[in-house]
Amino acid sequence: MTRTALVTGASGGIGSATARDLGTDHDVVVHYNTDRDGAEAVAADIREHDRAAIVHQCDLCDPDAVGAMVNRAREAFGGVNVLVNNAGVLHAAPLETATDEQIQGTLRVNLEGAVYCAREVLPGMRERGEGWIVNVSSTAGTEGSPTDAAYGASKAGLLGLTKSLAAQYTDDGIFTNAVAPGPVKTELFAEARRPAVREQSPIDRLVQPEEIAEAIRTFATTSATTGQTLIVDGGVRS
Repeated sequence: MTRTALVTGASGGIGSATARDLGTDHDVVVHYNTDRDGAEAVAADIREHDRAAIVHQCDLCDPDAVGAMVNRAREAFGGVNVLVNNAGVLHAAPLETATDEQIQGTLRVNLEGAVYCAREVLPGMRERGEGWIVNVSSTAGTEGSPTDAAYGASKAGLLGLTKSLAAQYTDDGIFTNAVAPGPVKTELFAEARRPAVREQSPIDRLVQPEEIAEAIRTFATTSATTGQTLIVDGGVRS
């Protein structure tokens, strides 16, 4: 039986790489907020592997909209077997100058959105007796962020969410883990910081989104570990 994956923030960067990777043997709900063209391109690639893909726009800060997205996945595919909480925003504003909107937006998208998504998929996972949740955190959550305290706090919160879900739901056959990328070659990571990171990196390059997707796939298919965080940073802490 083909499993279904819901990947949030799947229109670019780590999310698109993850949706394409899982889309080789999963049906996929390709979530996006604003970049419909990017999401449609990802879905088209998945369909080329003879897997089904639907594109769904959703504001993850709206719990009703999150519920509607999961209901659509249920109607199209029978439910969600794998949830990848990848969507995130970064403002890189020092805390003393950050606006209320920047702080609230970061915490709500990065953390609250993940909580809402998990809440909606858990009943179906429990009913089937299996499920996989992968939260995409960051070394900003494990080590702290030098540029955005709200971002670091939100990503640290995902680690707490991971531990909590693992403690509550592993007995139900639901495995929850986290991947914590360091500097990754995406639009979210500032171009100006890339040369310095490469100089400090033992692997002498930035980690690629496809390499994060490989780590996510491991946690999205294993029943041997839960409540764990894998740091994928090329040896560099952000």
